[in-house]
Amino acid sequence: MTTVGSDKRKQARTPRRLPARFGTDARMCGGMVLDISEAGLRIQSPENFPVNCTLTVFVQFPRHSVRLRAKVAWGGGGEGGGTPCMGLTFTQPEPTLTRAYKDWVAEVKLAASEEPAGAEPAAEATHDVASGGAPAGAPATAAAAPAGASAAQIAPPPPPAAEEPKGPVRRQLESPQGHVYDVLMERRRGAWQLTVTQLPRQAGVSAADQEGSYPDYASAEKALRAFVRSH
Repeated sequence: MTTVGSDKRKQARTPRRLPARFGTDARMCGGMVLDISEAGLRIQSPENFPVNCTLTVFVQFPRHSVRLRAKVAWGGGGEGGGTPCMGLTFTQPEPTLTRAYKDWVAEVKLAASEEPAGAEPAAEATHDVASGGAPAGAPATAAAAPAGASAAQIAPPPPPAAEEPKGPVRRQLESPQGHVYDVLMERRRGAWQLTVTQLPRQAGVSAADQEGSYPDYASAEKALRAFVRSH
């Protein structure tokens, strides 16, 4: 089998892992897209097809899948003797791929910039209630607490609780290790149920990778972030 160096590509490919299905009318296989551009993609799978074979490819983006037609350009073993890969070139431009890809990249960047849910707020400066002193580190001119004021009167009011979603929340996340997970959070019997499933699913495996019930949405989101960071 022939391998093609990345320097011969006309368009640079962005490394992104996305689950995919590919094949012909007689045979469909599962794999993972390792990098993708508007001209082609590299897919990792133990299954392979001959060079110049035309395939139907379904790339699973978080919101929907995109159907493509592509020709096998090369095939070979993975890096370090790992799972084999194939290089595919699209047989025709696909506008829906461009839109889905740009939307997905923007969503990934937004998720990466978000502060993890459930993070503890920064510690408030403490007051010396007994002596009526100013917060630690505050200027000496800061106003003293009124005589006889209690800690409850001095402490700032708690922040308002974050509004919880009205219905089920479903999305896909990519872990730092490159694994893609389908996430479902829904309210059941007064609690939030979290279900995390890795994609693509293996044949014969129906159990979720992570399940749990939490008293509120913030707790479920915190558990989800912890799971994704460690897997």
